[in-house]
Amino acid sequence: MDAGFVVLTQNAWGGAPLWKRRAARLARAIADLAPDVVGLQEIHAPEPRDAQSQAHELAAAIGGYRALFAPGRVTASGHAEGVALLVREDVRVVEREVLALSVDPDDALDAPHQRVVLRATVERGLTVDVLCTHLSLSKPARERTAPEAARFAEAGLRRSGAEVAVLVGDLNAAPAEPSLTALDNAGFVDAWERTSPAERGGTWPAVAPFRRLDYVWAKLGEGWAVAECRRMPVAGSDHVGLWARLTGPARGASAPAS
Repeated sequence: MDAGFVVLTQNAWGGAPLWKRRAARLARAIADLAPDVVGLQEIHAPEPRDAQSQAHELAAAIGGYRALFAPGRVTASGHAEGVALLVREDVRVVEREVLALSVDPDDALDAPHQRVVLRATVERGLTVDVLCTHLSLSKPARERTAPEAARFAEAGLRRSGAEVAVLVGDLNAAPAEPSLTALDNAGFVDAWERTSPAERGGTWPAVAPFRRLDYVWAKLGEGWAVAECRRMPVAGSDHVGLWARLTGPARGASAPAS
């Protein structure tokens, strides 16, 4: 087995106070781990373009990363909130695409917040599809949109021919919630459950994490495995970040993270 591919997910809580201070803590924690790709949720931007966002600020603070931002909710003034991927500069981005999840206009928890899935195919001696999303606070909305995200992931994997697909994010769902069945049915495995089935693995709230809302789900090709899945030691948000290391067969070996 090789050193593998490391992916991290973090709800950045971008609309909360003290962003600059919290961003500095997150940047240091991410730099220490040096994951290949980071999935970020609750990222704010002054406009819905992939040019200037809190993800771009984090990438600049860490160094050696580039940011891909996908707006979801856009206000009348043009301010945007969405998800993002930070990709190490030695990891090539082959393609990217965004899916806008469906919205129920009659659901007060769902209607004001357009949710999206950002997918990127990346290469670093191996090919991986990485998807990042932030599901609704509404349980009916999650049950409707989680299958949409799973179908999007499957379609992308067929097109890219990647060896592995990884879906990360704040899914706002407990592990036993029916909405997550869609990922099970699509052949994804819960990285935390795969490596630490006896541990609760809470990620929210950061001060006393008792609920597991943040996930790394992986669809593993032949010879691939989840080697590790752990919580981040530092929280710059109301969520504790989660990272996982996936390993593959020797023929898919890649250089270890620096």
